[in-house]
Amino acid sequence: LARVARVAPADTLQPPADAASWLLDIPSKGSLDSLTLAPSARGDAELAPGEVRIAVRAAGVNFRDVLNALGMYPGDASDFGLEGAGVVVEAGSDVTDLAVGDRVLGMFPGAFGPLAVADARTVVRIPEGWSFAQAASVPIVFLTAY
Repeated sequence: LARVARVAPADTLQPPADAASWLLDIPSKGSLDSLTLAPSARGDAELAPGEVRIAVRAAGVNFRDVLNALGMYPGDASDFGLEGAGVVVEAGSDVTDLAVGDRVLGMFPGAFGPLAVADARTVVRIPEGWSFAQAASVPIVFLTAY
C-alpha cells in the first residue's frame, strides 16, 4: 500500500543563493527525485506590453505537470507549472484591467516559483472569499470543462 511520507528537513529544496528569482525545474525527466530550484530571470526581465508580473502565492499541480516531470508528456510541454494565483506586483504599459495589488488567478508559465510573468489576458481577479490555494486549483480545470 503506497503512502505519502513527510519530507525530512534535510531533503527540502533550497533556492539558489545568488539568484534574485528561481523556479522549480526538472532537468532530468523521468523521476520526481531530480526536482531542483533553478535561477530564473522572471524577477528582473522587462515586461512587454500586455504582461503582468505576479508574486505567486499558490500554484496548481495538474496531470500535465506530472506527465512533464516523468518525461511522458507528448510534444513540447513548455515550462513546468502552468497555473497559479498571486498578487500583481507590476503591470505592462498597456494593461488597463489589472493593477498592482490585485489578487489574481490564471495561466502563467513558471508558476512554480516566487515570481511569474503572464499575458494579462490569461489572468483574472480572484473572486471575493477565495483563498490563493482555492484560486490556483481552478484555471486548467475550468478551461478543460469550458
